Amino acid sequence: MIIGVDYFNYGFDQQFYDTPIPTSQLDEVMLGAGMYDEMFISVDTDIDKKQEKPAQWTLKTIMDATFNNSLEAGSINGNGHIVTRLQVYRREYRSTNTEWQLVSEFGYDKHYNLYTVIDRFVENNKTYEYCVVPLAQEIMGDLLIGPPVDSTFEGMFISDVDTNYSMNVDFKFSDLVYNTNMNKAVPLNGEYPIVTFGNSNYRTGTATFLPLTPQSEFGYTNEINAHDEFVNRQNVISFLNNGRAKVMRREDGDIMVVATTNVHTTAKAEGLDSISTVTFDFVELGPLDYNTMEKAGLIASAGKSVYTYDDDGNIVWNQEYDANDGSKKSNERYRNAFMKTSDNIKVG
Repeated sequence: MIIGVDYFNYGFDQQFYDTPIPTSQLDEVMLGAGMYDEMFISVDTDIDKKQEKPAQWTLKTIMDATFNNSLEAGSINGNGHIVTRLQVYRREYRSTNTEWQLVSEFGYDKHYNLYTVIDRFVENNKTYEYCVVPLAQEIMGDLLIGPPVDSTFEGMFISDVDTNYSMNVDFKFSDLVYNTNMNKAVPLNGEYPIVTFGNSNYRTGTATFLPLTPQSEFGYTNEINAHDEFVNRQNVISFLNNGRAKVMRREDGDIMVVATTNVHTTAKAEGLDSISTVTFDFVELGPLDYNTMEKAGLIASAGKSVYTYDDDGNIVWNQEYDANDGSKKSNERYRNAFMKTSDNIKVG
């Protein structure tokens, strides 16, 4: 069978089946003798018939095999190994600093075909580009680079790999102290001291903000639910006291990897103790580079989900594989948790 060519050259109306391809699913493609550099398959019916190479993967892409001058049609020459892990890197788009920075790494599971990564550690008013790299044992595949992504936000945020809190309501920032270490020695026969400096260069300070539920912060209700505000505030306090490194992002583009201590609360006003401000001290741990992120546990993982297509080529999300037995079950919690706030990585 050749896709697009009917039996006996009689035309579509002479087919015994109602479609030129008498099957609902294709799970195997064979290429004969020839010279090929790429094979692209998609269920997107909006693609025109122009003989042009696709620009990038989409959710409706079935296969985009680049042969790389070999018989292995993919982005990795695995020497017989299968893909075991995936890595996601980012760099600033069109910048003189072209070094890729690892932001996520996770295992590859053949039961899932969509991996969702949330990058919470981006600077404001920057444009980034991301790439996916497959790993087969110790072998790294080629970079699959996605389109540029603009990063814009308002306010102040504190985050780790799992959680993100805005600090936009009643936010106060204390004096930011730039700490260095030095030693002063006064010689007995000298008029002035001798000063030597070490390599320390970190910042410390104090931040205060008013944590509110979305209902109160965005005016969805005209009454304060004291219990909901208490639960939300306790979640914030637990987050600040969990002993894990965090990233503070300011609207001006400043980013700090910090540890938080000395958390305390203060009632908003007399007679208004149902909401309270939260104050904490912080100390800078290092720059936002791979060494700091790896040691501080800031390399993100990925959410996993499964999608398929209906007879018209539309995406269907209501099927998810159970990784333990390979069976299908109805579950959309992964998709709902990630799809609105992140870049999606399609793995074929």
